[in-house]
Amino acid sequence: MRSTLFKANKLILIEKDKQSYIPANCLPLEYLKLVVPYAGLYFREDEECEILSQHISTGPFSLWMHDIFAKDRITLLPYTPYHIWTLHFMYEDSLVIESKENPPYLLEERECNLFNLLPGLHPVPMEANRKVLSVHINIRPEFFTNLVYKYPALSELLDRFTPSASCAINDAPHPISAVADLLIQRILTCRYTGRKAHVFLHRCILDLLLNYAQREAQAGEPFLFSSLEHRETYRQIFQLLVEQAHKTFSLAELSWLYGLPAAELSQGFRQHYAISIEDFSHMQRMMMTYHVLHKRNCSLPVIAEATGFKDANEMVKQLEVYYEFKVKK
Repeated sequence: MRSTLFKANKLILIEKDKQSYIPANCLPLEYLKLVVPYAGLYFREDEECEILSQHISTGPFSLWMHDIFAKDRITLLPYTPYHIWTLHFMYEDSLVIESKENPPYLLEERECNLFNLLPGLHPVPMEANRKVLSVHINIRPEFFTNLVYKYPALSELLDRFTPSASCAINDAPHPISAVADLLIQRILTCRYTGRKAHVFLHRCILDLLLNYAQREAQAGEPFLFSSLEHRETYRQIFQLLVEQAHKTFSLAELSWLYGLPAAELSQGFRQHYAISIEDFSHMQRMMMTYHVLHKRNCSLPVIAEATGFKDANEMVKQLEVYYEFKVKK
């Protein structure tokens, strides 16, 4: 019995003091398409499970992505050697956290939670023939003060009461927003390496935290009927801003295009996506410009024109502020 229980327990590093990655050529061929080139890799395969873990460290942030397939019933043992806060996103299936200190907690598919995790193991049973993708951003609580000083919108997270046990900090889970989904897809499909990857992924991680902080800030607000009534309109606006990132749409233009009062449109978009129209439009434009800058062998004035800036100086200034790097001129 002891041997069986031991085999069924699968350690998952959700944080680690010293990394010891494996090369990508050690992975089975079917996993290579999942690899983010900038990420450090861990992989285990046995009769009960297959687990691919990818790790990205950028400044105070530690991002982990775990692709887990259970061939048999197992108990996952996520482990952290030190105290962390972790923003967790669940994909593909649902799991339940078991704890001696707290009631079972459901990690629902396509929901996100902010957890306070003390050092140690955090058991999560998983039934046979189940697959999940677990994405989480870790940060040590003591790093938050400096982050909030730089990004005041994160104060919503810092102001949270930190419990003395491992548990969710949020009052209730949040559905994964379309903005968070888009950012995670950008991370999973990022093909940059070296400094280019570091800069781009750091900003994606920061934007995930900012988006979650806004979700928490507006959690107590009643969802307006008009926001629900025009859900499809807001989805169309979201898609427009993604697909035409090189264009700048004013609130007045969007109000006229979609036949909604500007104030109602502004509030409704924020309620659906936890970000203002202006900030989301800017995010998409910065992403597109960053990609064009690093993928095309063009002069800065040509890139500025293609991405909708009035001149190269304005483009460079905004890129450097947003991504916190220096553009080579």
